[in-house]
Amino acid sequence: MEKGESGKKVQIYCSYCVQSPVAATRTCLHCEASLCEEHIKVHSKATEHILVELTTSIKDMKCSIHDKVIEFCCSKDGACICVSCCIIGDHRGHKVDSLKDAFEKRKASLKDALDNLALESEENEKELDRLLKKRDNIKGATTGVTERVAALFRDINEQLEALQARAMNEVSKQEQKVMFRVNGSIEQLEKKKDELSKKINHLKELRNVTNPLTVLKGTSHEVVKRRSSRRASEGDKDIQVSTSVDEGPISLILHIGLLNFAENLQDLKALRQFTGLKKTNITLDVNTAQNKIIISSDLKSASHSTTSQKYPETPERFKSCQVLSTNEFTSGQHYWEVDVSEAKRWIVGVAFKSIERKIAGNESFLGYNNKSWTLFFQKFLGASHNNIQNTVVSDSAVQEVGIYLDYDAGYLSFYQLNPTRHLHTFTSTFYEPLLAAFYIFDNSCIKIKN
Repeated sequence: MEKGESGKKVQIYCSYCVQSPVAATRTCLHCEASLCEEHIKVHSKATEHILVELTTSIKDMKCSIHDKVIEFCCSKDGACICVSCCIIGDHRGHKVDSLKDAFEKRKASLKDALDNLALESEENEKELDRLLKKRDNIKGATTGVTERVAALFRDINEQLEALQARAMNEVSKQEQKVMFRVNGSIEQLEKKKDELSKKINHLKELRNVTNPLTVLKGTSHEVVKRRSSRRASEGDKDIQVSTSVDEGPISLILHIGLLNFAENLQDLKALRQFTGLKKTNITLDVNTAQNKIIISSDLKSASHSTTSQKYPETPERFKSCQVLSTNEFTSGQHYWEVDVSEAKRWIVGVAFKSIERKIAGNESFLGYNNKSWTLFFQKFLGASHNNIQNTVVSDSAVQEVGIYLDYDAGYLSFYQLNPTRHLHTFTSTFYEPLLAAFYIFDNSCIKIKN
């Protein structure tokens, strides 16, 4: 029996039992006839006489181009074709399999594809569970930081309430940043989970089908080629998502706000276990300065000159209008401030010691390569790394920049001073010495604050 358009089962009778109707059990594609068990016994055994599951939809078994019975499957394209397709059609010269052979091959391949999808789904479940647990840990860590900030501000007087609000806002921002990354990864994995489940169920259903055309048409030629999918995804077994809340910006805001208060207020800050930051004494390295940069005698300021300073040639000296610090950072937390009020355009940041010096191009320009991280103001305020610029928003012109580096945690943050406002944070893995870095434009001067 076969289901009709209404969904009800339709009885199909043998095409050759003319005396009395006898239920058919199979359909011959070549003869376009339905056969009972008795007529199947005497039916031609020639290869072109293909017996399939009982059906009245013979037109689906024929080539839509040549109106001939589909007898082959193209190995190259995975298409079900007739003999004319092989001889004069688009599949001329292609390797083909008989419908029966292709059916058996495809059924065997489905098992491999199903096994790979099952393994991939299992790994996806594990990764999803891991990230869900990390999300809970992030909430707990953020709660701890919030409590410490609140406890500190309970110990100080009302005139510091504005500072408390900024610190609490920073905690919330850090939580949102971490949660955004984790939620994005979780959303991807949940979407992948649904897709894998649908594919698995579809393949399971096809494995139980006996009609070769249903299987061949119900699966793309590519779906059975997923044997390498598990190997390809092995590199993604552990999505790296940081679960720690960056306390550096919080500590920095507190440090700047409390700097002018009595010493006992700094003691309270230490009591609440926030990092005590001391300003790093940054000095400029004359040996790295390009010839049109004037370095002050105290090594704290750099300005542009229209004439060459005729510095001696050194391996460290830039051809581009840049200068680095004498300080090298290989671990720990560091903070310094730069006055950019006398520069219409400026670039400040950090660079690896190995940054190119002798090419005046992107290989050496600060922010235009993977060895430097910068905050800049030219036509707009922005942050740049590896020649990718991101716009940074500020309510007022930036006159002074605070730079906070946590080498071990991989954080580099830029702040606007007076008022204190977080501008941008880079996260990276620092694997060689970092130095403070500056680009000096025409008619410009930058100063490192004491």
